[in-house]
Amino acid sequence: MGHNLNIENGQASMMYVGQVPWHGLGTRLETPPKTAAEALKAANLDWEVGLKRVYCMEEGVYYEIPQKRAIVRLDKWGQEDCQPFGLVSNGYQVLQNHEAFEFFDYLVAAGNVTFETAGALGNGQRVWVVVKVDGEIVVKGDDRVEKYLLLSTGHDGSTAVQIRFTPVRVVCQNTLLWSLSTGTDLFKIYHTSGMRKAVSDAKDAVQKIFDGYRDLERAYKGMAEKRLSEKDLEGYLSAVYPDPGRRKDQSQAAHDRALAKARRLRSAAAKLFEDGRGNNQPGIRHTLWAAYNGVVELVDHRSDYANPGIRMTATCFGNGERVKQLAFSKAIEMLSTSS
Repeated sequence: MGHNLNIENGQASMMYVGQVPWHGLGTRLETPPKTAAEALKAANLDWEVGLKRVYCMEEGVYYEIPQKRAIVRLDKWGQEDCQPFGLVSNGYQVLQNHEAFEFFDYLVAAGNVTFETAGALGNGQRVWVVVKVDGEIVVKGDDRVEKYLLLSTGHDGSTAVQIRFTPVRVVCQNTLLWSLSTGTDLFKIYHTSGMRKAVSDAKDAVQKIFDGYRDLERAYKGMAEKRLSEKDLEGYLSAVYPDPGRRKDQSQAAHDRALAKARRLRSAAAKLFEDGRGNNQPGIRHTLWAAYNGVVELVDHRSDYANPGIRMTATCFGNGERVKQLAFSKAIEMLSTSS
């Protein structure tokens, strides 16, 4: 399953509007769903989870483990293919897919966003929806960035509800993850007793989303105005892909491989700074914006993270995400020290 999408009865648990995604799977819709319920149904995500008791067997006798519960899909409960998503403590609170994604319904009704895609990874333990925010960022000339929000939730016992910015540079389809502060999330809500109130309260903070995109527009335009010398570029890429120190438990050969990898990544990012997609446009070439996008293109399209089997998990939720977040923060540092 190179795409890592959940497949049931030969059908991918995903819906999308318009352009066919790179893996060619999922349910294509001609027009955006009007509600989260419609999006979930089209993506085969209109199921619920529940908590079930956990037992262990000792000398042929089953004993309940009172402090643990298993998270399972209720529509599959009792079937042979019903595998628990995870084990949790008694204080864990489930959040159904429809409860998480209804967050966007009033924004859709107001015309602020439209549903773009939704789906599930693995066996359904991570579920997401992406909405397109009205309007776009014009960085310089024809270099435009479309605005999206990604909401994800998990049923594995360790994944919080997260809402994050996911701008996409149109010319190269780079996914430019960004945060308002130090993390990548606009909201992060854990599965505790106050979870449902926190989800409800997030609606009252929606203005923060749009204010955040105005801040982001200023940052992107600032990057496009800052030209980099060869020394500047070397310093930026060394901050994003630093030479690793040798750990005490690490062999010399392993350290040498890690060192060589960091240097390969810097070299590849430097090449994309010069000839990456969109980076040779007038006014963009040799700027901090080109350097930042060189790193993002390397993560999204050119590196191990771009392997179809781990693409979305790595670039939006995993190590690739962390690299992109570091690239953004280091670019902002360069802007602040030069101002």
